[in-house]
Amino acid sequence: MTTPFYIKMGYTLAEIGSVVKVAGIWATIVGGLVGGAIIIRIGINKALFVFGVLQAAAVLGFAWLSTTNHSLVNLAIVVSAENFSIGMATAAFVAFMASVTNKRFSATQYALLTSLTSIPSTLVSMPAGYLVEAVGWFNFFVICAVCAIPGLLMIPKIKTFALPSDHEEQEVAKATAPQT
Repeated sequence: MTTPFYIKMGYTLAEIGSVVKVAGIWATIVGGLVGGAIIIRIGINKALFVFGVLQAAAVLGFAWLSTTNHSLVNLAIVVSAENFSIGMATAAFVAFMASVTNKRFSATQYALLTSLTSIPSTLVSMPAGYLVEAVGWFNFFVICAVCAIPGLLMIPKIKTFALPSDHEEQEVAKATAPQT
């Protein structure tokens, strides 16, 4: 829904391309790297929560942008903030998925988990245009940010599944191996 929003706000395709595609991709890359470093310090579950809050806050940036005049600086700030938070959240989510997959079936499990994550965005995006028409851009983006709350509230209840790590499996194998 962002491209129709940008066009409705009066940005040209060239402006959208230069800001969204250039600044956005770099912000995503940097966000992923910074997110990875933070995950190491605070852990996956805390990172999922913190980065989810940051991502919801970044969505509110679009609500703010809908109230401003045409400004490439404002567009760049909002796009960069959102993409930076997306990079961070994606790093945490990939780390989470990696932590809950079994090494023997990781490719299949990872593919299934990744596929499952696309279902809500596909289903929700279908009526989004009607919602924008009904409530306007500002309220639409506020609603989008509020929609993050149920997922954020579930994160503390999700414990990283206690699948044995490769190291733990090796330790168990050593401990149970016959002594020679």
